[in-house]
This record gives sequence, C-alpha cells and structure tokens, in this order.
Amino acid sequence: MRDVLLDNFLRVSSVPRSSGNEGKIADFFVRVAESNNLYYFRDKNNNLVIKKKGNLDGVIALQAHLDMVTLKDQNSNHNFSDDGIDVLFDGDRVYAKDTTLGADQGVGLAIMLTIMENDTLIHPDIEFLFTTEEETTFNGIINFPYSEVKSKRIINLDYHSDDRVIVASDGDVYNEYLYHGTIINNNLPSYKIELINYPSGNSGVEIELSKKNAIYELAKLLKDKEVFISCINGGTFENDIASSCSAIIHTDFDIESLSSENIIIEKVNNKPSFTLEDSKNIINEILELKSGYLSNSSSANLGKICTSNDTVNISYLIRSIDLDELNTINQDTKRLNNNFEVKEVYFDSIWRKRDSSVLLDKYKKIYMIYMENIQ
Repeated sequence: MRDVLLDNFLRVSSVPRSSGNEGKIADFFVRVAESNNLYYFRDKNNNLVIKKKGNLDGVIALQAHLDMVTLKDQNSNHNFSDDGIDVLFDGDRVYAKDTTLGADQGVGLAIMLTIMENDTLIHPDIEFLFTTEEETTFNGIINFPYSEVKSKRIINLDYHSDDRVIVASDGDVYNEYLYHGTIINNNLPSYKIELINYPSGNSGVEIELSKKNAIYELAKLLKDKEVFISCINGGTFENDIASSCSAIIHTDFDIESLSSENIIIEKVNNKPSFTLEDSKNIINEILELKSGYLSNSSSANLGKICTSNDTVNISYLIRSIDLDELNTINQDTKRLNNNFEVKEVYFDSIWRKRDSSVLLDKYKKIYMIYMENIQ
C-alpha cells in the first residue's frame, strides 16, 4: 500500500495545481472518475464531488483541497502554472527540487485517489470532496456545491502528522491593510536593502518563526531612522511566513553598515518616494501588527507586503480557537493609528470539539485496537 500511495502522490504532483489554477488537477480527477465509472459533479470554481458506492451501510465524506503552496528558490525557473513538481527521494525523505513539495495537500489527494481506484477495500458509500483556493481565498469552500453532499460526517485529510487526529480547529480572519501615501521627488541617496533566507514555513504549523519574519525584521532595522521609502515588498501569501523582504529607501544614514550574511544592500538610481511621515506610518504599522503567538489561544502572521505606485498593501492573518479573543484581536488591529484602511477579506469559522461525536468514539476504538496489535 505504501508503494501505491507514493506512486499516486507522484501522479498528483505531476499536475500543476497552484491556487486559482486548479483546472488541470480537476481534469485529472474527472478522468479518474470516468475511468472507474464513478459519479462526479464539477462546478465553475473547479470544486469536485466524486461518489463511490461501498459494501457497508452508511455514507461518509473525505475532503482535501486541490491547490498547494507555491514557493520556489530565487534562482528557480519553475512555472507553477505549467510545470508539475520535481519530486526527489533520499531514503525515507521525500522533497522537491527548488520548490515546495505540495504534500499539503498532495498526500490527502493521493489517499483519496488510492481509495477511488481500489475495489478490494471494505467501506461505506464515500463522497470525495475536492475544494479549491484553500491556500489563498477559501473561494472554493465558500462556494462549494453543498447540495451534492449527503453525508453527515466528514474526514478532512489536511494535517501534517500521520499519527494524530484533529478534533477541533481555530478560526481565521484575513485582513488587508491599505495605505495611500503621497509621492515626492527625492534627491537623497537611494539604496535597495534586501533581507533574504530568513526561516520560513506554513504559519499554521511553524507560527513561532513568524515572530521574526523578514518583513518585520526589515521594519525593525528602519525604525527610528530618517528614511524615505520608495517601495517595500516581501512574502508571498498571508498564510506563509515571509522569508525575504526588500525596500528601496532614501537616506543620509550609513545604511551600508547594516550589511550582513542575510542583508544585501546596494546603491540604486534615485526614484520618487513616500514622504517621511508616510514612511514612518508604514514602518509603525508593520511593527504594531504583531506576528507569532499572541496568547495560548491565538496567533497572527504578517505574510505579505507589496507596493503599487502610491499604495502599500499588507496581508495579515489572525487565528484563534476562542471566538471572543479572535474578534477582540481583529477589532484592535483595525484601530491601529497609522492611517491605514482595513479590508476584511474572509472570516473562517471556528471548528469546535464535540465530546459526544460518534466519529470520535470510533477513532478511539480503532486506535486502541491498533495499539494492541503493535505491542
């Protein structure tokens, strides 16, 4: 079974599946459904429901998202819209060449593919739910064709550990903070300062790393210095920890003295810049939007910042298992006094633990049988 799962993971990994670009991987699973005479329904967002008849009473749903996090090394020519992932093996280690591997949620997709194509398994009726844009907008799950789903119980396969079962999950709020500044001509010396190779990862798993993400660390370097920002760009998604950030600034300060192994500074041609007040507001907003653990129940990640003409956009994700705390943090960050506008992009509900869950009881019984058999 291990070899079949690995082979199916390679099949999934060979198909491009960046967020918002799930058409090809949806096509792949439609072909699987058709070749195995399985019912399927596909909506305009490339969400999929595939159904397989079982040999036991009842019905259950398995769910995985089709898209993956798309990060690559700075020198990589990989095109996530057209190229599959180059999967490599080193003993038991599975990794990708110069890109993210996409095990989130390629492993879940491989498990579902294996079950769909195996007619020797004993199971109830299964509904396979495939959603899109989980790594970005949650557009897939928000607009999912729920009328096609009959099961009352669902097993979500989106977890990084194979020896644990998650019975609750936090809620998310994703906000964008927009700053509209004033652009001026600036004759001070111009520099590009770039922070690279900072620790990165998924903020849901490695949130402690976000406390010193590259965006925050660059703002900390510039704090209390007389610098005029022309542009500042860093990170890739609100959900990922920013490993790099760069800014073009104007200053009389000896900025080149900050050079280090992870900080690259070069002199550049003069460009227009934000005003000094605008620059201070941008730096202060970054530093006041705290990242990492905020409490035992909550965390946040400043995942991306980008500049377009006179506008700076910050992507910020807040998580909490406590609804009151989530709302409080959300409102507090919206009241920061640096002249930023705040746009709430999505609010993902908290999934609360149910001690009376029938499915949880079954998990416990299966776990005890498993433990007895391996001892």
